[in-house]
Amino acid sequence: MENDYLKNIGQRLRFVRSIFNEGKKLSTEQFAHLLGESRDNIANYEHARASVPARVLIELYKRGINPTWVLTGDGDVFTNNLQGKQRRKLMKERGIDMSEIKELAKVEFEEHKEVKVLKVAAGKIKNRGT
Repeated sequence: MENDYLKNIGQRLRFVRSIFNEGKKLSTEQFAHLLGESRDNIANYEHARASVPARVLIELYKRGINPTWVLTGDGDVFTNNLQGKQRRKLMKERGIDMSEIKELAKVEFEEHKEVKVLKVAAGKIKNRGT
C-alpha cells in the first residue's frame, strides 16, 4: 500500500518535471540541479524507491508548485504564492490548458497501475570462467 502511495507521488513529480520549464519538460538532471538534488535522488523519488523529503517539497513550493498536490493529488498544481501565479499565467499565455494536462496525467498514471509484475525463476548458472 505504501509503495502505491510512493508511486503516485513519483508520477506527480514526473508530471511537475514535464511542465516545469515554462510548460516544457526538463531532464532529470536539469530538474535535480534546480532543486539542489542529485539526479539519482530525483530518479529514486520518481520511481518510488525513496520518499520525497521535506526539503524538496519546500523547494518546489518556493518555485510555485503545490506540495499538497504533489503528495495527495488534491487541489491545484500551482501554489497561490507569486511564483505559482506566475507559472499559471505563463501556462495561460502559452495556451496550455492545465485541466487537460491534469486529465492526461491522470490517465497516464492510471495506465501505470495496470502493469503486472511477473516473477521469473532462474536455474543454476554455470560459471564458465573457472
